[in-house]
Amino acid sequence: MKRVALVAMLLTGCLSARVARIVDRAVDPSFSGVVLVARDNHTLFRKAYGLANTPATPFMIMSVSKQFTAMLILRLAAANKLRLDDPVSKYLDDWPAEWNGVEIRHLLSHSAGLDIDTTYFWLVKHHPEYWPDPAHAPPAYAPKPPLAAPGTKYQYANVGYTLLSMIASKADGRPFDELLRDEVLRPLGLTHTLPERNGVRTPGRARGYTRTDRGLQLAEQKTIDIVGAGDLVSTAGDLARFDFAFDDDRYLPATLRAEMLAPHIERSPGSSMGYAWFLRTSSDGHVIQSHPGSGAGFRAFNYRLPDQRLAIVVLSNVDDRDVPWLPPMIERIARVCFSPSRDSP
Repeated sequence: MKRVALVAMLLTGCLSARVARIVDRAVDPSFSGVVLVARDNHTLFRKAYGLANTPATPFMIMSVSKQFTAMLILRLAAANKLRLDDPVSKYLDDWPAEWNGVEIRHLLSHSAGLDIDTTYFWLVKHHPEYWPDPAHAPPAYAPKPPLAAPGTKYQYANVGYTLLSMIASKADGRPFDELLRDEVLRPLGLTHTLPERNGVRTPGRARGYTRTDRGLQLAEQKTIDIVGAGDLVSTAGDLARFDFAFDDDRYLPATLRAEMLAPHIERSPGSSMGYAWFLRTSSDGHVIQSHPGSGAGFRAFNYRLPDQRLAIVVLSNVDDRDVPWLPPMIERIARVCFSPSRDSP
């Protein structure tokens, strides 16, 4: 038994060294943030780069926050507090009659078929607390029919996930932040993940920057208009723990985990949308499940590679629009972890 444990330790150490070589060769010298690679809920690699970050630094994760909202919705479905095929109108008062075909599952997969601006204007008309600029009146809402039948067209929409946060609260009766804490964060042991509200910076959270001709400039945003869609602070370690919650039935039953990770609408050729998971297959045939996040001062990337039992998290506090080194790095790690005896490129 001791010999088996020693061999496993040596193999893990060897794999960690290979992953470290891949990451350090791939990361752009200007990158500022954290990269974490974990397998079977054990860290293979974790390193901070630039701007005084540490491996445990919290970052705004922007649209990766949607994965937590989706997880909460499925948790409520498991408790029979809602159904994924419930109409949105069941939970939101004053929902326009012409939108009555939209169901919860359509919001989850960005396939509601609604005009994004019109939906947001409806939201701030009936719920002005989501309007971020109290010095100015929100745009007027004018009814508009759906652009496409629900479930037939992919159109990424932040506002859909804010609606989901409201639906969760209506279905359960607790405020969204309390629900998220009690039903997702605490059960999964995510002690460094929380919403950031009212423009108050979470203690210890990295500051966000953008690149300009004059160098890096501080660039951050309020989150009042992206509740449930882009308002969470988290760490690379917490995101990896979140990813491994999909590996067994302790948090969600298998049927709902499969539903969340199933393709529900095509995004583009070779890529589809689950519930807050982008789904594709790599050139080597590896399944890659992911979600990016982007906003003022921050980028976030959460990857899950189920064939290799991997979670790969990249968090940055510089909002670089393009990160060309990242996809090739993910595929190289996938190849090495799928066939550990193979040398890294």
